[in-house]
Amino acid sequence: MAVPLNRLEGRKFCVVFVKLVDPVTERVQLQCLRGRASIDRGKVSVYNEHGAVFTLPSVSLKNIMANDGTELLQDAEYFCFVRVDDSMQLVNKDSELFL
Repeated sequence: MAVPLNRLEGRKFCVVFVKLVDPVTERVQLQCLRGRASIDRGKVSVYNEHGAVFTLPSVSLKNIMANDGTELLQDAEYFCFVRVDDSMQLVNKDSELFL
């Protein structure tokens, strides 16, 4: 069930970027952007403490979920997975996770 967007305003949010590293072994790389959600004209943006902003793709809005206690999400109240293109490089070494 989709989370009503108005419920997200100002809430702690974690965007989990997912990159497929090896399709054969299904190995993925995860990187998180943690911040606060902001809603503007039906769009959800996440602002972190350093001023970085990411607007969720509209296709991802239906996949927003409440934190299920997974350690990766830390204290976020809500999260969403966003698949990134294979050509993109995830560079923040502190929050990389390979599975």
